[in-house]
Amino acid sequence: MTMFRGAFSNALAPGFKKVLFETYKERPNEGGKITNRDTSNRAYEETFPVAGFGTLLNKVEGGSVTYQDAMQGTAKRFTWSTFGLGFRITREMFEDDLYGIMGNRMSKALGRSARNNLEIVQHAPYNNAFDTAFSGFVAGESLASTTHANIRGGTQSNRIDSDFDLLALQAAVEHFHGLMDESGVIPALFIPRTVIHSVGDMWLVEQVLKTPQLPGGNQNDINVINRQGLSGHLSHYLTDPDSWFVLADEHRVMYWERRALSFSNTDDFNTDDALYKATRRNGSGFDDWRGVWGSAGV
Repeated sequence: MTMFRGAFSNALAPGFKKVLFETYKERPNEGGKITNRDTSNRAYEETFPVAGFGTLLNKVEGGSVTYQDAMQGTAKRFTWSTFGLGFRITREMFEDDLYGIMGNRMSKALGRSARNNLEIVQHAPYNNAFDTAFSGFVAGESLASTTHANIRGGTQSNRIDSDFDLLALQAAVEHFHGLMDESGVIPALFIPRTVIHSVGDMWLVEQVLKTPQLPGGNQNDINVINRQGLSGHLSHYLTDPDSWFVLADEHRVMYWERRALSFSNTDDFNTDDALYKATRRNGSGFDDWRGVWGSAGV
C-alpha cells in the first residue's frame, strides 16, 4: 500500500487547528516485569533440566550405600519469529504535507506498533498458559498444568481453575510451600511475590492484598495474605479476563531477543516513493514451570 495525496487531502489544506495523530500517552512496558529477558545470536536456544538425587536412604551396618545416577530431562528449545511493518509515501505526498504527518510522525506511529508487539510476545506465555500446543512450549506441555512430570517420577500441579478470591490466593501461596524439585521428594524454595491480573480483577486484588483485616467480614480477624509480601501487577495484555497468575521471586518465563528492533528507510529509485519499515526477531516461552501458578478462572 502507498499513501497518496488523494487519500490525505486534509493534510494538503491549510487552516486546521490541530491534527489528532499520535497524541495518546503510552503505559510503561508491562511484560518486562513478568518475564526474564535474554538475547541470542543463534537460530534457536536450548536448555535442559537435570534431576539430582533423592533423600538419603537407610544403610544397614556392614552394608553398602545405595548409589543413584543424576538424570537428564527433556531439552527445551526456544525459537524465534520475525515481525515487521512498514509504510510507503509518494514523494508528492511528502512534499505537500502541511502538518508534518508524513515521515517523522508516521515513524513514531510505527514505534507504537513495535512496542505493542513487544507486549504481545512477552505476554504470550501467560495468554497461552493452558494450551499444550503453543509453539513456545515443549510439545504437549502447558505452563500451567495439573500433570507436570518430575524427571524421577511422579507429577506435580501448578494450576486450579477458580476465579480470583481470597481462598484461591491462599491455595496458590500454599502451593509454593509444597513444591518439590525434579526428584519429587526434596522441597524447592520459591517465594510468591506477584499476582498478575487483568482489569476485571483490579479492585478485588487490591482489596485482598492490602486490607489488614479479612475483607468482606465484620470480624477483626487478621488478613494473613496482607503480610505475605505479595504485590499486584495489573496487565492490560491478558486476553482472558478471568485468568490470573502468581509469580515467584525465581521463575523461568523467558523473553528472548534474537534481533533488536531496527528502523530503516529508503527511497524507491523508480517512483521516488519513501519507504519506512521496522523489524525484529524475538520469542518467548518457559523452561521450568515451578515459579508460576496459574488459574484460567471459571
